[in-house]
Amino acid sequence: MSNHPASRILRDFFHPQLAINKEQTPAILGLTASPVVNSKAGKLEELERNLQAISRTPKIHREELLRQRHLPTLVTLTYHAVSTARQFPLLANLGQLRMSLDIEQDPYVKALLQSRPTASDSSELKRVKLSRKTYCQDQLKNLDNRAQIVEKELGPWGAYWYIFACIQKLQMGVRNRSASLELLDDDEKTYLESHLSNLLSCISEEAVPWLDDECLSGKVLRLVDFLVAEQIPGFTGLIFVKTRAEVAVLSELLSTHPSLTKHYTISTFVGESNSVKRRTNIAELVDIRSQVSTLDDLRLGRKNLVVTTSALEEGIDVSACNVVICFDHPPNLKSLIQRRGRARKSESKFALMLADHDDPATISTWQELELAMRRLYEDDMRELRDLEALEAIDEGDREFVVGRTGAKLLLSDAVSHLYHFCATLPTSHVAPVFTYQDNSQGVGQRAITAKVVLPISVDSSVREASGRCVWITEKNAKRDAAFEAYKQLYDAGLISDNLLPIRGYDEAIADVKTEVGKIPSLLQVAGQSKPWHLVARQWQAIKNISSLRCYEILLQRKDETIVTMHMLLPCSLPVIRHPIPLFWDASTTFSAKVYPSSSTPSRMDHAVQSTDLLFLSVFRSRMEAAKSDYVALFAPAEDDHDTQWAKHFSGTIKGEKLRQMDASVSALSRLGIVHDLTRQGVPHILKGFEEQSSDLDTLQSATHENELFFHVSRFPKRTDFLHPVPADVEKTLHKANKILLRPEDCEIDRLPLPYAYFAAMVPSILHRIGVRLLARFLCDTLLAPVELSQLDLVITAVTTSASHEPSNYQRQEYLGDSVLKFLTSLTLMSERLRWHEGILSSAKDHIVSNASLAKAALETGLDTFIQTKSFTGTKWRPLYVSDLLDSTAEEPREMSTKTLADVVEALIGAAFLDGGFDKAIAALKIFLPRVSWSRVDDRTEILLSAYDISIIYPPHFTQLEQLIRYDFNHKALPLEALTHPSYTGTNVSASYDRLEFLGDVCLDIIVSSTSFAHEPPIPTHGLHLIRTAVVNANFLAFLCLTLSMSVPRTTIITEGRNKISSHETTIPRQIWQFMRQTAPAVRLAQQDCLKRYEALGVPILESLQEGTHIPWSLLARLDAPKFFSDIIESLIGAIYIDSRGSLAACEAFLETLGVMGYLRRLLQGRVALYHPKEELGQLANTESVRYEVFRGEDGEGGGEERRLGCAVWVGEREVAKVGEGLCVLEVETRAAEEAVRILKAEKRGEM
Repeated sequence: MSNHPASRILRDFFHPQLAINKEQTPAILGLTASPVVNSKAGKLEELERNLQAISRTPKIHREELLRQRHLPTLVTLTYHAVSTARQFPLLANLGQLRMSLDIEQDPYVKALLQSRPTASDSSELKRVKLSRKTYCQDQLKNLDNRAQIVEKELGPWGAYWYIFACIQKLQMGVRNRSASLELLDDDEKTYLESHLSNLLSCISEEAVPWLDDECLSGKVLRLVDFLVAEQIPGFTGLIFVKTRAEVAVLSELLSTHPSLTKHYTISTFVGESNSVKRRTNIAELVDIRSQVSTLDDLRLGRKNLVVTTSALEEGIDVSACNVVICFDHPPNLKSLIQRRGRARKSESKFALMLADHDDPATISTWQELELAMRRLYEDDMRELRDLEALEAIDEGDREFVVGRTGAKLLLSDAVSHLYHFCATLPTSHVAPVFTYQDNSQGVGQRAITAKVVLPISVDSSVREASGRCVWITEKNAKRDAAFEAYKQLYDAGLISDNLLPIRGYDEAIADVKTEVGKIPSLLQVAGQSKPWHLVARQWQAIKNISSLRCYEILLQRKDETIVTMHMLLPCSLPVIRHPIPLFWDASTTFSAKVYPSSSTPSRMDHAVQSTDLLFLSVFRSRMEAAKSDYVALFAPAEDDHDTQWAKHFSGTIKGEKLRQMDASVSALSRLGIVHDLTRQGVPHILKGFEEQSSDLDTLQSATHENELFFHVSRFPKRTDFLHPVPADVEKTLHKANKILLRPEDCEIDRLPLPYAYFAAMVPSILHRIGVRLLARFLCDTLLAPVELSQLDLVITAVTTSASHEPSNYQRQEYLGDSVLKFLTSLTLMSERLRWHEGILSSAKDHIVSNASLAKAALETGLDTFIQTKSFTGTKWRPLYVSDLLDSTAEEPREMSTKTLADVVEALIGAAFLDGGFDKAIAALKIFLPRVSWSRVDDRTEILLSAYDISIIYPPHFTQLEQLIRYDFNHKALPLEALTHPSYTGTNVSASYDRLEFLGDVCLDIIVSSTSFAHEPPIPTHGLHLIRTAVVNANFLAFLCLTLSMSVPRTTIITEGRNKISSHETTIPRQIWQFMRQTAPAVRLAQQDCLKRYEALGVPILESLQEGTHIPWSLLARLDAPKFFSDIIESLIGAIYIDSRGSLAACEAFLETLGVMGYLRRLLQGRVALYHPKEELGQLANTESVRYEVFRGEDGEGGGEERRLGCAVWVGEREVAKVGEGLCVLEVETRAAEEAVRILKAEKRGEM
């Protein structure tokens, strides 16, 4: 209704369309508890007009609905309001102390007197002396006033205990240098502590007096009687009081009262102050940290009575209660209704406490007001009527329209839009802050302007905005400031043309992002390229043998040369630096060296004949008789001038002609393959001659005793000599039994056996050469701008593990992933100086996503170069030029999106290894051209210039530089690196978010490149485990808490009543203590984590230095808030920029921190890398692993911290169970550790 966006859409768009075509009206049934939220006349009719609808109230089931509503019984607790019989002098002494203090001795006055006298100082001094308003005086006054209220409401005992407890807390805080007193000056601490301590020394009692009825107010006594009467199983209740002091005292009183201790467990709950500038209040006893678990304790039954202020009236989920007690009258009807609503249990009671002198009609008045709830609720705050009338004045509207899209921003929408923008910032719970200035000059003339300040995550250039008009109401002034702020954000590029917060990518590539997001996980890609097709095309230009390139292939076994052959090709080959290993069997390995030859065969036809002869010896059945246009020609290198070589070694010899032949090794080597004619010419290798023996297991074709036989072994059937043959498979392929053949059943090739060996290995040699040819073609075409010099890196990058080649892309992909993220982050951060970390992260994630990289691989045609087929040689045939030219492309194949993306990252890694960041950037320009890539040095200079600003450098930050052993040239960098997003103080350009974004990738590439370069090489999975362990947030947080240095500290010592002295000492100073923040929640989180660190620091450090396992569970139990690790990464980013892009400077800081030392331990293999949960998954094998987290039983894990437990199931069996945990990650990790221990013991047979 009114100007709600939905109402305007209906009014401005739907109704005009409806006037043209009424058939467009939808038919919809809507259900609501109440169609309107107030009872203003005409609102229901307005709603019906907007929706083109009618409203009806159902009558059926109304009685059933009313039966489910449990209204509490209203109970009046009347008490006798008279002074108690017993009094204590402590309260009176406090008042006398406050009035008797000499203002001249106040620390603030003394400071003014000691400072240089100025006009302003003199004026301030006069004001303070007259008003007596100093911090110390105010604290004493506040304590006195609260104590008087407590005495009036609760009695003398309450006032005594309150004063005593406040003084004790102050004394303990001064003695222990409590963080809660850090905002006090040393002089103020000493002044307050000495005077209040003297106050206690003036009384005879050394402790709080015994609790009895004579020192309690009649109000408290009546409350105690009521609670005694309400003692029932399952009781839960709330007591509402006015002040925080009453909360503390009443909870202590009820907890210690002998009539209540057996049945009631008391807790407290008060509101948290939103003021980050609030100084220490010595009159505050309630510890916010102690109430963290109050509501959970109430739900779980660990506590059953909570004393609270109005903080629990609304907005917090509170369990239904049996009893709700208003210790004081509710301030208004709203409070009455909200408090009464907490008593939702059946037969619950809502108690109001009234003094015996109160008007009895008070209760009936409340009941009458409740019956008229809606009418009186609207003007509950009657003093706001005039303001409401002003707010209703229409002061006009204005709009901002984006021409490209038609998106419109109205003045009335601006505030909600601005809040939505702040909700998208990376830091939670941040909102714009509005301030107002009243420029009114006369009575009745209001002139208000507003200013808005956005959170410090927003760039400082657009962080503040002021309204441009003067308004009658604050509401419209606020809209004006929000309107100008939103326009300012749009002009800065932080708001899109649709007037919505940008999500990390330019609108120019929004369509591309949409397309990328649609890519499925499995794609159909081009078939794998055939490298010999390229060679076949080049044969068409060859006219004679002189146009060919000649290479020598040296086949060796160990250091013995078996044969040397010439290979003739129409093109040059890439350099093959390393011999090609060829695995003949499990015990025999050949190698083939390929290098350019200085001589060339004289005639082409002789080379063709030689190639024919070679292939016929091994591949006779696979050859085509009419073809001889081989894609590669082979000829013996040692017989270059013997044109009769092929003719000389053609044909076969009958076996019986060899009966009288010399059986020496040299003679046998001149013979070729032995073919068994009885078995279709199965090839064998001749070992020697042997007579028949009766103990032979195998004898083929033997009929006569004492007959001479050929002793042979089977020639390998396989044609894949690139992959080793396991010994167990070797036994299956080649039986160890002797084979004897009758000579008359055999034929022997004239071609000597070494040439047959070579011929058999030609498919394997050609495959290796083909891989290099294809990689060179990739370098000469797609990757030409990169100018890669190391072809082996390219081969590795495009080879998948499925191809079973000697190397695959996985390790290079690991490195390329880090390089890509580093360069992307650096580019985005320098190009988008106003983007906050949330937008930067979103943009980076899009650019480096698998979908984006896979699309890049497809668009560039990289997919056809990716090697996925494993060479087996099973279907290998001699390669003919005519067949290759006539053949079609390989059939399309399926490939995962991740594989495509991994190959792109592996090529980026190859470029980085070949030529550093410059070549990596050249590769990125090919695959991701939409990003404006440029040199790292240029990007770093852009960032550095952004921090070339003058700031006020805090003196203690020089200690930080000493601690981290780095001196900053640009002081704005460390200041920003240690500014938490909650900080609202002065001297700030931005929070640490952007620097943390950069530092994260700097850390990643340092760890990744160091791990990658380790010798011997670490397997890919190990690299990932090491990186996970080192960049882990809990590990970095621990180092942040550990690295320290000693700094001087002055300690104030009180000796007796009037003697005060100072003592110079040193205290440890850690990095986290330099972080600037102003949020109480952050301070509490620091203190809680420090407590855990004090208990866990030593065992964690010992494990890191000497342990055999990473202390995963201890680090998880530390449960350090993220800002501890964030400031480590932000400091890395700050050092990188300040050092003009020196990763070595960042690495030096990591060395100081301890990261590099631990990384070396991991690389040396001294520490088990697996996380317990991952190790458990391996032990479980195919069985599922399930973690069940639970809370401890009643009474288990008491205290302020809730305790958790976890049971881990493997399959249908509960293997382990742990308890007493502080967080989910910890108990799951501990449970996994225990399960691993049990399963390993079972495997060893120990359980």
